[in-house]
Amino acid sequence: MGNKILIIDDDNDILETTGSILAHEGFEIHTADSVERGLELTEKISPDIVLLDIMFPESKTQGFDAAREIKSRYPRLPIIILTAINREYAFEFAKEDIKAEEFLNKPVRTKKLIELIRQHIGG
Repeated sequence: MGNKILIIDDDNDILETTGSILAHEGFEIHTADSVERGLELTEKISPDIVLLDIMFPESKTQGFDAAREIKSRYPRLPIIILTAINREYAFEFAKEDIKAEEFLNKPVRTKKLIELIRQHIGG
């Protein structure tokens, strides 16, 4: 099996579609539909990269908080944020507070996502 990718998103369609596409590319896919489950899986499976949404039903900023938590525990673990909002969205975070290697707007171009994943984890 290939590199492990953890996808954390509350949208099951995103989890299924993105997971299926990346599995077809040879990656081992793990999904979490909540930040809490995503943090548990991060510890359990030691992913090579995390794809993370920002907005969750519990909080508009929960994804930012999760990215900071993941980076505090695993500073070398790459995070790609996939979201329907953009960097200029009015949150109380400065751009430098976004603890992620990449920030992509949904819908994400598949080719670009695969290219970035490979860039950050090799392969």
